Amino acid sequence: MPDKSIRLVVPIVVISGVALSATAAELLYGRPAPPPAAAAPAQTQPPQASRSSQPSARPGRTAESLGLVRVDYRLTRLPQHASNQLAVWIEDAGGRYVRTLFATSYTANGGYVRRPMSLPRWRESANWESATEAEIQSASRPAQESGRHSLYWDGTDAAGRPVPAGTYVYRIEGNLLWENRVLFTGTITLGADGNSSRARAEYLPESARSQETMQETMQERMIEDVGAEFLPGEPLDPALVTTFTRGS
Repeated sequence: MPDKSIRLVVPIVVISGVALSATAAELLYGRPAPPPAAAAPAQTQPPQASRSSQPSARPGRTAESLGLVRVDYRLTRLPQHASNQLAVWIEDAGGRYVRTLFATSYTANGGYVRRPMSLPRWRESANWESATEAEIQSASRPAQESGRHSLYWDGTDAAGRPVPAGTYVYRIEGNLLWENRVLFTGTITLGADGNSSRARAEYLPESARSQETMQETMQERMIEDVGAEFLPGEPLDPALVTTFTRGS
C-alpha cells in the first residue's frame, strides 16, 4: 500500500477526506442537543461541509506557550464495519484531561448513542457527553485515510490556556471491531528542551489482541508506530489551519 503523508494541526486540524453536511450527519447519527455552553475554547470555527482552500482566522500563539508537541502514527483503514473510529487526546501526569486533538466525527458528534462501545476510554476521560459545541468543533474531523499522520498540540488546554511545563500523557484509542479496541499511551515533557518518546499498546479487552493479530496477518494493522516529539518554542503555522467539519 503506498504511503500517504497527512499533516494535522491541533487545536485546528488539517485533514483530507470527504465530509457530510452538519444537517446530514445529525440525521444519520442522531447527535443529542449539546448542553448549555460552558467556558468555550479560545479557538472555534463555524461548521463547514468540506476543507477550505484558505486558512481560517486564528489568534497567534501566546507568548506563554512552550512550543509544539507532534504526535505521529501510521493508520491503516480496516475493510469492515464497526471499526476505524479514532481519538487522540492529552492528559496531565495525574490523569486529568487536558484537550482532544482529534476524534472521528461519527463518534464525536453523537455516534456513541447508537454504538456505545465506540471510543469509551476517550469519552470517559473527556466527559464528552457533556462537551460544548465549541469543544466538538475543535476536535471533530472525518475518518482519516490510510498512511502516516501527524497531529500538533500547541500546549494549550481545552479552554485555550497555555499549560505549565511538565510531563503530559498522549493517548490514541482506536476501535478495531465493535468492542475490540487498542489504546496507545506515551509521555512527553514540555519545558526548555526538546525530547521524544514512543507509545505502548494495550488491548481492551485483552482478547482484542487476537483480533489485531488476525488483521496483521492480512497486513491490515489499524494503528502502529506511535510516538511524539516536543519542539520547544516552535510556533503553529497559520497556513495549515482549516475549518471544522462533521464528516464520517
